[in-house]
Order: sequence, then C-alpha cells, then structure tokens
Amino acid sequence: MRIIHAVLCTILVLFAVRQYNDPDGYYWAPVYLLAAAWSFLAARGPAAWHASPFARVGAPISVALFMAGFASLAANIGPGWIHNEEAREALGYLICAGATTFAVLDVGRRTLSMSGRGRT
Repeated sequence: MRIIHAVLCTILVLFAVRQYNDPDGYYWAPVYLLAAAWSFLAARGPAAWHASPFARVGAPISVALFMAGFASLAANIGPGWIHNEEAREALGYLICAGATTFAVLDVGRRTLSMSGRGRT
C-alpha cells in the first residue's frame, strides 16, 4: 500500500505543478499539495501519521471540505464536462477526497493490524 500512497502523492504533486498557468492556481496548487501531504504521511506509515496531531485531525476535516467542494460544483458535470472548468474542478475535489480518504482508512487499518485488534 505504501507504493500506492507514494504514486498518489506524486500524481497530486504533478497536479499542483500543472497549476502554474491557471488563473486560480494560487488556490488549486495548495489544495492538491494538501491531499499529497496526506498521501505522503500515509506512505511513511502509521507511526508518522500518529506522530502528527495535524494529520489525525486535519485529514478527516480535509475529506469533509473536499467533499463539500465537490458537492458545490458537481451540478456542472454533464455532457461536455471536459470543456467546463467548474466540472473539472469538481473532479479535482473528488480526486483529493478519494486520495485522502484512502490514506485515512489505510492508516487506520494498518494501525489495527499492528495492534492485533484487527484480527478475528
């Protein structure tokens, strides 16, 4: 799973870099970098995740905010969505929410399996 988190982190960093010529790149680059940070911490393992109080609290809040952003722009997704900036931004939020949710759930799963509570 660490490799998957590392790949997601790399992809999200590339998304952030791609914002260099976007008029609202000052907003979107940090959004993608925040999601990349959660994937980076998840790739490092549960110890790194739990060592950061910012991760334990910030990641679930980030998921909620990413989903709120997606919900606010989701109505723009439809035929020809690729030509609609708001639709692409909605999907960007969804990608960030998915990567962050995956990080939170995977770290939780690995924590449980390390402690032995996840075994039946």
